[in-house]
Amino acid sequence: MIKICHIVNLITGTADGVYANLKSIFRNYDRNKFEHILVFQGGQKIENEVRELGVKVYTSESLKKKISLKAFSDIYGVIKSEQIDIIHAHLIKPYAIAGLINIFLKKKFVFNYHGIFLKNNPYYNFIERSIYSAIHFLIYSFSNDDAVLVPSKMCKQYLMEETKLFPEPIVYYNGYSLKQNFPEGNSSIAQRIENLRKDKRIVAVIGRLEIDKRIDQAVMLIKSLVDRGKNVHLLIFGDGSLKIKMDQLVQQYELKNSIDIFGYVEEVKNYYKYFDLVLFTSDWEGMPLTMWEAMSSEVPVVAPDVGGFKEILEENECGLVYKPGNMKDAEEKIMKLLNDAKLRKKLGENGRVAIESNYTEKKFIQQIEKVYTNLMAE
Repeated sequence: MIKICHIVNLITGTADGVYANLKSIFRNYDRNKFEHILVFQGGQKIENEVRELGVKVYTSESLKKKISLKAFSDIYGVIKSEQIDIIHAHLIKPYAIAGLINIFLKKKFVFNYHGIFLKNNPYYNFIERSIYSAIHFLIYSFSNDDAVLVPSKMCKQYLMEETKLFPEPIVYYNGYSLKQNFPEGNSSIAQRIENLRKDKRIVAVIGRLEIDKRIDQAVMLIKSLVDRGKNVHLLIFGDGSLKIKMDQLVQQYELKNSIDIFGYVEEVKNYYKYFDLVLFTSDWEGMPLTMWEAMSSEVPVVAPDVGGFKEILEENECGLVYKPGNMKDAEEKIMKLLNDAKLRKKLGENGRVAIESNYTEKKFIQQIEKVYTNLMAE
C-alpha cells in the first residue's frame, strides 16, 4: 500500500479548481494499491465531503497564516505518524512548508502546479515572493522534487520558463466524468433563465470572484455588447472577495437588466443546458473544471489564450480563443458564436465527443497513479 499525503491551503469547496482536482482523485483511486490523506487549513464542508469519500483528513489552521512554525509542526507530525510514502504538495505555501520538512524526512515529493507559481503572483508581494524564491532554492539544493505535475502543455512551458530548478514537468489533463450526479437545481433560477432566453442570448461565467478571474472584464464585455444593441444577458455564478465590487460595477454601468449575479450555486451543472456559451476572462488558469463541464454539456467556450485553453478548445474544435487582455478580440469571438447557431451546435457537440474519447476522469486517475507507482519503483 502506497500512502500519499496531499497538503494544500486556500481550498474552500466552492467553485474551487484545486479542490475539484483532489475530489476527482479521492473518488476514483485504486483502494487496493493506494491510501490518500489530506492536510488543509480546515473547513467543515470539505472535512465532511472528504471523509465521506473514505479519505483521512487532518487540519492545521496555521496554514491560514502567512508564517507559522505550528504549520511545520502539524504537517511534520502527520507525515511521521502516518508513515507517508509520497508527499503531494499543491500551491505555493504547502510546497514551501512540505519541501523544507522533506529536507529532513527524504520522502518522495510531488509538487502540483495549478497555473501560477511565483512570477507575477498577485497574492504575494515582492518580499513574500523573494522569500519563497529563496525557499525554492533551498528545496532544490538540499531536498528533492521527484516529480512536478502540470495541468496542460502551456503550463509546462510557463513553469519551465520561470524556473530551472524543477525536473521536467509531467503534463496531465484532469478530464471529466459524464456519470456524476448533481443535486437538484433551484427552480427559481431555472425559471429566471428560461424567461431570459425568450429574447436574449445567454452568456455564463462560472468561477470564484477573485482578482485572477477578472470578472470585471466580463462585465465590461457585456456593457459593450449591450451598447451595440445586442440582446445578450450575462449570468455570473460564483462568490469571493470581489462580490461587492462586482455588484457595484453592475450598478455603476446600469446593467441590472443585463447581468444577474447568483453567488455560489452548488448545482450549477443543471443550468448549462440553458447557456449559449461559457465565457472566461482569467489572467491565468491551469485547466478549470468549468471548461470540462461546458464541453460535457455541449456548450461552446470562449476563453483567453492562457493555461490549457488553446490546446483543448482549438485542437478539439469546441470553443474559440482570444488574445489575453484583448477585449475587442474577445467581443468579436463572442459575437461570432452568438450570431451562428450552427457553429454553436457544432462546437458543443465536438466538446462532448472530446470528453468521451480523450478526457475521461479515468484517464486522469491512471496518469496520476502511474506517477506514484513510478516514484516508488525508483
